[in-house]
Amino acid sequence: MADLKRWTLNRHIAVSLLAITAATAMIPKAEAAEETCFKTPTPVMSLGFGSRYEAASKTRSDIDEDSDAAVTKALKPIDQFIQNLAKVVSKAETEKDVATRRQYQRCVVDSIYAWAKADALNDMRTFNAKLSIPARIGGLAILFAESRDQVPGLHDRERIVEKWLQKRGQEIVYFFENEATKGAARNNLRAWASLAVGEVGVLNRDRGMIEWAILSNNTMIVNASPDGSLPLEMNRQRYALHYQLHAMAPLVTSVARICDAGYGKGGADLGKLQTMARFSVAAVKDPKIVQKINGKSQTVKPGLKNNLSAIAWLEPYVALSNDLEMKAEFEALRPMSNTKLGGNLTKLYDGRRVSCTISAQN
Repeated sequence: MADLKRWTLNRHIAVSLLAITAATAMIPKAEAAEETCFKTPTPVMSLGFGSRYEAASKTRSDIDEDSDAAVTKALKPIDQFIQNLAKVVSKAETEKDVATRRQYQRCVVDSIYAWAKADALNDMRTFNAKLSIPARIGGLAILFAESRDQVPGLHDRERIVEKWLQKRGQEIVYFFENEATKGAARNNLRAWASLAVGEVGVLNRDRGMIEWAILSNNTMIVNASPDGSLPLEMNRQRYALHYQLHAMAPLVTSVARICDAGYGKGGADLGKLQTMARFSVAAVKDPKIVQKINGKSQTVKPGLKNNLSAIAWLEPYVALSNDLEMKAEFEALRPMSNTKLGGNLTKLYDGRRVSCTISAQN
């Protein structure tokens, strides 16, 4: 009887130990799943807000602090979503384990799919909301592009995302062709629209959208001054350099990504683009260069190190131009990141050479 009791007790102990071992083994897997993704935020359906600037500011250079705060608050859920996605994309780019990398990529696709399924961002109720949304659509499109077609079983979800982005892209084109003011249709806002529409066009093999983006990019390059400055941005008083950089980011990235997709540069003057890039970098190092143009001291703090996100577009620029002199300017400052341009741009472009040879068949 004693032997039977001991056997029963030992059996219970063994079973308990097995249960504890199994539970413990599952903890790292659960933690790993949490580490490879984040909780997808509730899709933002509608936006409606005024300008960041005072109504009387003809140059859009006098900030209305209350309105500025309201705009930032309204856009924060979208911008935070993009930032979280960019972090996951950057992790995927450095992950050597295939299974873990696919978990990161699945996270990005599934998260954007949740917004696509809900038809997010379908109600832009004010003029300024319509101006602000292209940069967000472009950011989402790039992050999706870096993650799609990598994980088996997600084809249907990816097609839904592509069609959702196409709808938003078509709305952007309509707005800039029919409703945008003359200034907005030609300044940094057009560059962000071009980045979004071009990226969406590539995702959907929509030649019309791609051509619209190429034409927009070329127009901005043509309209730049011989010294590389953008006249419309130079009119922005003390924010002139800020907006010069804000225009260069989507412009350079769009040209590089459309070329990389095989659709060429559409006659874009890459020599002029080089002049624009070098002017921008020189002005960041010495903002008085811009002050000499418009007579206003600039808000941009001098020095490349103080403006890393604003000059992260130099990564696709060097990949596109092979401008080694410019590469030497920022090489010690790597990695360079900008969430609306794809996250860690050093990981995306370092060591790459983007060709503008036309190879796309559609």
